[in-house]
Formats: sequence, structure tokens, C-alpha cells
Amino acid sequence: MKGEHLVTERKEVWSVIWSSDNPKLCALMEKNRLYVLRDFQPEEPVLSAGYLCDFTDLEVKAVLLDDILKDPEEIKSIKEMIVDYEAKSLRDTRDFLTTVSLKDAVEFVEKNPHRRLWKLIAEASLDKLNFQIAERAFVKNEDYYGVLFVNKLQHLDEKFKQKAEIAAYFKRFDEAEQIYKDIDRKDLALDLRMRLGDWARVVQLIEQGAGNDESLKRAYRHLGDYSSERQKWGKAAKYYALAQDNENLIESYYKMEDIANLEKLIQVLPENAPILEKLAEKFVSLGISELAV
Repeated sequence: MKGEHLVTERKEVWSVIWSSDNPKLCALMEKNRLYVLRDFQPEEPVLSAGYLCDFTDLEVKAVLLDDILKDPEEIKSIKEMIVDYEAKSLRDTRDFLTTVSLKDAVEFVEKNPHRRLWKLIAEASLDKLNFQIAERAFVKNEDYYGVLFVNKLQHLDEKFKQKAEIAAYFKRFDEAEQIYKDIDRKDLALDLRMRLGDWARVVQLIEQGAGNDESLKRAYRHLGDYSSERQKWGKAAKYYALAQDNENLIESYYKMEDIANLEKLIQVLPENAPILEKLAEKFVSLGISELAV
């Protein structure tokens, strides 16, 4: 099968790369200019001396290889040698959202569809609490989680809750927490941090008056688990003691071979407690028969 000869002709092209997510887009270097082509129609070029290495989400990544080869020992970070260039449609969509209106931005993206652009529309719509357009943008991207999130927001009874959840969705967790604290809803701020698994912050919020003793014990237990997973047994023991989690406390002391604290637990644990048998087994494995008895 023969291909068609393109009408467009480019001269002195020394690098070409196709977009990984849109077959209608490609980028090329011609002399010292970078061109992005949509259906082989070029956008406004930008000056560049980089070697093209990736084209994804309407961003072209280029490496300043000449600068690297010129004086490699002077380069402090390889990140400085990698430059990102945005396609015109991405820049224009941002301009529409910041200087014109959400409606105009949607019309522009309808004519120049791309997942990255619909994602921008979804984010801007959520910030403006325009759930109808946000849901439409998520549908365009086949983002099922995004559609469910919009549905969840619409069922929240107050705008401040919607704004806090949106801030959390964009990973602006401190902002979301502050929204709840500003309206004196530390309980919701606590629930947010617990859902995130930010147990250190959970402890701080409880100390500020949110939550209860059971929530505090749960937070300390999770901090103990976090430390033990990293084999930081001293910290783990500290948190398990605060959580009154004797079973994991025994395990932490055992890992450290902290005989003195293991012996103290004999007096602390209630008589006939099943965990005493586990403690005795630890003493046996350490060769301390008297304490095991």
C-alpha cells in the first residue's frame, strides 16, 4: 500500500517526534526553531536548540545536549538541561480560562479536543463550582472517578464543604483543612486527615480539641505501624505505648532486645491475660527462663 506524498515540505529538519497520545500532532526542529504541527499545519515556532525526546499531553520535552557535551562537569543538575515547551492550544486554553470566560474556553476545546485540555476545563469548572461543565469534561476524558466525584459534590449540603473537598481533590490539603477550621468544624478537618492517612496531623488536631481518646489511640497505632514497617523500633515502641497496644509493644521491645521494659510489662499486664503467654515465649527465645516462668 503506497502512502501519500505530503503537500507540506520542510527543509533543514534535523529532529522529528510524534505525539504519544494524538496521531494528528508531531513536533520538529528546523534550524533553531521548534514547530508543533497539527494535521501538518504548523503553529507559531519557538526558538530552541534542544534535541526532542518526548511529546505527551501537548508538551514537548527537549534536552540541551550541546550544552551538556560542551562542559559536562559544570552541570549541577540534569533537570536544568531539560526544557518543556507547551503547544499553542494548551497556552490558548489557559489564556481563555484566565482572561476571557469558561464558556469561551469550552468552545475552543470543542474545536481543538485533547485530554489535557478537557482536564484543564474540569479543574477550572470545579474551582468555579460549575458542576455541569465539570461533569461534561470528565465524561469527555472517560474519567469515571471524576464523574463520581462531581456527583458526590452535588450531594453535599453546603458550599464550604464542596470547596474543601475540591481543594483536597487538587491535593491542596492545608487549604481544605483551613476551610473547615475557619467555620469551626475541626471534626471535618480531622476526618479529612484520617482519610488521607496523615496520622501525625491527626494527633495535632486532637490535641487542639478535635476527636476523642479512641481517635487518638488509633492515630498513635498507625504511627507505630509506620515506624515498625521501617524498622524504627524505638519510635514504634513509643507510639504503641501511647496507643496502649501491648501486643505490638512487646514485639517492638523484643526486636530491640529491651529486656528491662519487657520485664516491666509482666507487672503491668493484667493477671491471666492471654498476651502473657506470648510474652513468656519471647523470654524463652531470648534464653531467660526465670522471667518466662
